[in-house]
Amino acid sequence: MQKLTRAQEDLMHHVWQLGECTVGDLRQSILEQSGKLPAHSTVSTLILALDERGFVSHREYGRTFVYTPKISREEYGRQRLGRLVKSFFGGSGSAAVSYLVKDENLSLDELNALVRQLEEE
Repeated sequence: MQKLTRAQEDLMHHVWQLGECTVGDLRQSILEQSGKLPAHSTVSTLILALDERGFVSHREYGRTFVYTPKISREEYGRQRLGRLVKSFFGGSGSAAVSYLVKDENLSLDELNALVRQLEEE
């Protein structure tokens, strides 16, 4: 899977939140979150790139396109995290967790909860 640009990733978060959406829906969602209404052409260009890259699919209703995510937020996050661990921690999951515990102040309770969750899965 290809890495998204920051703008594409930001737009995908809106697509995931909305499920099915049009460019107008996306513009409204961005306005509600940021207080700024992006240009129709900007959102159209970004969603077209996401469609071409296989992150969303679309259906046509006349001149209106309705977009749907083809990949879940969880799957994208899992792949991004895997690349991050490979790139910055030499592929070592334990090194990544160690970093989170030491540098990001992950508490012992949070770490234990994570271990319990992994054991349940």
